[in-house]
Amino acid sequence: MSAQVISDSLRSARIDTIPPAERDSIQAAESDTIPSPRELNDETGQSSQSPQADLQSSPDAVNFQAKDSLTFNFRDQRVANLYGSSNVKHTNGELSAGKIELDLNMSQVEALADNPQDTLSYPILRREQDELRSTRILFNYESERGKFEVAEIEIDDGYLIGTKVKNVSREEVFIEDGIYSTCPPDHMYYYIQADRMKVVEEEEVFFTNARLFILDIPYPLVFPFGYVPAGIESRRSGLLEPTYVYQNTSARGIGLQNLGWFQYFNDYFTAQTSFDLFTSGTFFNESRFQYRNTGQYNGSLTLGYSRERGLEPTDPGFTETTSKRLSLTHDQQLSPYANLSANINLQSSNYFKRNSFDPDERARTNSTSRLSYRYSHPEGSYNFSATSSLNQQLSTNRTRLTGPEFTFSARQFTPFQSDEPGLQDEKWYERISVTYRNNFKSEFEFNPEDADSAEVNWFEALFDPSKYREATDNDRHLQYGFEQRVGLSASQVIPSQFLNISANANLTEYWYPATIRKQWNEEENEIETERVRGFEAARDFSTSLNFNTTFYGVSQMSIGNLEGLRHTVRPNVSFSYSPDFSESSWGYYREVQSDSLGNTQEYSIFEDEIFRGPGRGEQMTMSFGITNIFETKQVKRDSTGEVQSTNLRLIDNLSVNSNYNFAADSLNFGRVNMSLSSRVVDGLRISANASYSVYSRDENGREINTFIWEDGNKYLQPLSYSLNLSTSFNGGSRGPRITTPDYRPYDPLDQTFFSPVDQRFNLQPVQRTGSPWSVGLDFNYRWNYQFGQDARKSAVLNANNIQFNLTPKWRVSTRLGYDFIEKELTPSQFSLQRDMICWNLSFQFNPFGDFQYYFFRLSLSSSQIQGLFQKLPLLNNLERSSSPTGRSPRF
Repeated sequence: MSAQVISDSLRSARIDTIPPAERDSIQAAESDTIPSPRELNDETGQSSQSPQADLQSSPDAVNFQAKDSLTFNFRDQRVANLYGSSNVKHTNGELSAGKIELDLNMSQVEALADNPQDTLSYPILRREQDELRSTRILFNYESERGKFEVAEIEIDDGYLIGTKVKNVSREEVFIEDGIYSTCPPDHMYYYIQADRMKVVEEEEVFFTNARLFILDIPYPLVFPFGYVPAGIESRRSGLLEPTYVYQNTSARGIGLQNLGWFQYFNDYFTAQTSFDLFTSGTFFNESRFQYRNTGQYNGSLTLGYSRERGLEPTDPGFTETTSKRLSLTHDQQLSPYANLSANINLQSSNYFKRNSFDPDERARTNSTSRLSYRYSHPEGSYNFSATSSLNQQLSTNRTRLTGPEFTFSARQFTPFQSDEPGLQDEKWYERISVTYRNNFKSEFEFNPEDADSAEVNWFEALFDPSKYREATDNDRHLQYGFEQRVGLSASQVIPSQFLNISANANLTEYWYPATIRKQWNEEENEIETERVRGFEAARDFSTSLNFNTTFYGVSQMSIGNLEGLRHTVRPNVSFSYSPDFSESSWGYYREVQSDSLGNTQEYSIFEDEIFRGPGRGEQMTMSFGITNIFETKQVKRDSTGEVQSTNLRLIDNLSVNSNYNFAADSLNFGRVNMSLSSRVVDGLRISANASYSVYSRDENGREINTFIWEDGNKYLQPLSYSLNLSTSFNGGSRGPRITTPDYRPYDPLDQTFFSPVDQRFNLQPVQRTGSPWSVGLDFNYRWNYQFGQDARKSAVLNANNIQFNLTPKWRVSTRLGYDFIEKELTPSQFSLQRDMICWNLSFQFNPFGDFQYYFFRLSLSSSQIQGLFQKLPLLNNLERSSSPTGRSPRF
């Protein structure tokens, strides 16, 4: 049974001379009009509305329906009573209950719960996305005001329960004897109970005369007034919640951690700064600025500064340490063809050791920064890039600044290509292609003699050559040079369908701003080097001829479900030549006396420049190698005899290569190198490398021009081995499946309720338990030959990204490693987390290595209430750590 009431705006209203009865109500904002006879018929429910009519109804219409019956009283008031699954709908709200009273004159609805103890019978008021349950609801759908008794209200960041609730507008709600908690009503492990509360815009909660209850136990403090920002948005500025610091108080005093401010400027720019302050004078500050304009640019700037000191300068072991950090990231798409990016990281050598709990950061011995600009011509004619990079060795204070470096490369072109390709046989010279590339490079290298105790830092030495000479004792302050290279290549010089033959030639030119001259100083009995300013150029060239082919071997052998074997062989041979540029005719090398006996040595006048220049010694080298691939076919047959086959690579790559220099007067053979890679085992990646020498060694460990098999029974001298095995595993679709028994209301006459035997026993299958988990394993083994000593070995097994669920709410994650040579565990991390509805429990620790710590935290899911807990005595003990710096891990 349903009906609809629509206001008549075309007829004037007649004044109702009979006053309404006094009721507990809230007056509507406007008086209602008396309906027309046609509307009265509609009100009595004699003409029901179809769903189509509902959709076309007026926005101000009141739609109501009842499953059982509907009655009207038009004598004194226009009041309707709805019975059985009743519903009244208006644009400002929808009320559902077992029984509803609708007053059309006062534009209000009222509903009561059949039994206050039965929450399933509570009336429900729905407004947009909000839902309110109460034992009594009195609501005016015109003014949007209402009164509620024993109501439950869900707001953005919690729940409110009040014995009396009054909604004076859509934005303001007043509550008497209210309870606020971020825990759901069925599991209120903690709550704030206040005499009066006010909720503004479903975000901010104000209260008076409040107490905190934990497990229904009152906290021994009464708050005369308070405020909870229940709906903090990411786009709002505000204070960061500080916490107390407990550890190492004997050396640093007590303090506050994470005291700061978050500032939201606009959708494109935010900033945050935080401080850790201690009574000893120790403090730490980190400020972060972030900016983003989607599709154009994004980046961040981080500034860090800390000063560590003891309590008093007179204390034994008093120290004072200052560390700094600057980090800048920026990425900007200037156009579809140009990009600018920056990743700058500058910090003191001890910054991460003092302020980081990440083992990778603490073990870091260098810092790298990079700035680059790249441009590609729209038609691909050329590419241009400008880069600069900085590398700092934190332990030795050695710094290398490379750049600015400019690189230009033109697109490959074929100058002799025919204007009518494909119409006639292509000549060999038509396949000649030309490439061009140039590079301007500058470099600053700061390697102070006093290493980390140097009084001059690299930044001061960069802009002051005198300080550079003072710190490094050399005058090679800033080096730069220019290199340009032209390459010629021709493919398939000799037409053949079985053999690929290609030829290459390269010409390189170097430009230098200075050269060096060396001379023997008889008084000092040493070689002195003089830097000669002035432009100088040098050139070198090389040629090569390459042969390669591919052939196959096929076998019909069968092993198990593996049928057939295909062996792919790719041999290659190449010849390369470059002249000896140390000959006097080129003018690039000179001789200098090297000792008092009159012996001489050869040196390059470009050896101290950024480009080392043409090389010494004639090169007539033949390089040769062979690559092998082994494949088979895995065949599976089902019960019907249908065959399914898949190709399987047993070995992805097995290669051997070496070289022979015809121009060398001795030690003509180079190293013999071997490599192997395979993924024959599903999920396991295998790679191995080995290097050998074919020559014997003298008593000093130097190679001599004698093959090793001539002096003994060995054919090769192992120089190095390496083996890497890596894999990852994961499984489990979800945590243990826990089923809830069907709800059965208590019946004192039904004694089967206390039956010790599950009535569903043996009627349902046992529930499967599957917990999601993942683990990555990486094993590395290295062996290096050392003459006259034991070989240097390393064997480390690392287990990374280990994650699994002990239960649906207990999560474990860890990373650990073991060194089989040193027989010790590598620095590791363990983490245990538990979700407890509105609480979070976490325990993190590192029991191995030189930096051991633990961190325990029991906190509320709501950051606002957690901030209150951290400031209250006794409750702040829910957080503990063994941090030597007094700071909690920041992952």
